[in-house]
Amino acid sequence: MDVSLHEADVGHTEELTRLYSENRAYLRKWEPERDPSFFEPETQRRLLAEIDRRRREGRQWTALIHNGHDYVGYMTLNHIVWGALRNCRIGYWVSQRHAGQGIATAAVARCLDIAFGELGLHRVEASVRTDNPASIRVLENNGFRLIGLARAHVFLEGRWHDEWLYERSEPGPFM
Repeated sequence: MDVSLHEADVGHTEELTRLYSENRAYLRKWEPERDPSFFEPETQRRLLAEIDRRRREGRQWTALIHNGHDYVGYMTLNHIVWGALRNCRIGYWVSQRHAGQGIATAAVARCLDIAFGELGLHRVEASVRTDNPASIRVLENNGFRLIGLARAHVFLEGRWHDEWLYERSEPGPFM
């Protein structure tokens, strides 16, 4: 498996538009309801420009997941907090066509290397719906620890869902 992360910028507009469009129905269960304009190149270009601004401010790091010769998913470290916390939240998805092949697990591992290495963060947090065993496995396979349950934590598909909360701290002697 040849999984890599390509830091997102406006040059990825076409790829990201294609990925979201191809996976629109598949992602509906896991992502907020999207206005039809979200799936248009101009909206994706605008969103990528905003992501680039937040990257320069040190508040977000976002990449497209690449496997072999194709972009197959999306990865983000968002809500980055510096100072005494040095933490963030991770989000990711892999296209329906490539799900279940270990790509998300490999991509999260690479993203953690960036978070703890290049970015110098100390802690990465994740939340995952309780009815998403595949994503739970991705987190656990990457050393995330379950820290609790957030009831009615996310509003998707017209209702509130519970989510498991996970954490992973920077490897080191304090662990």
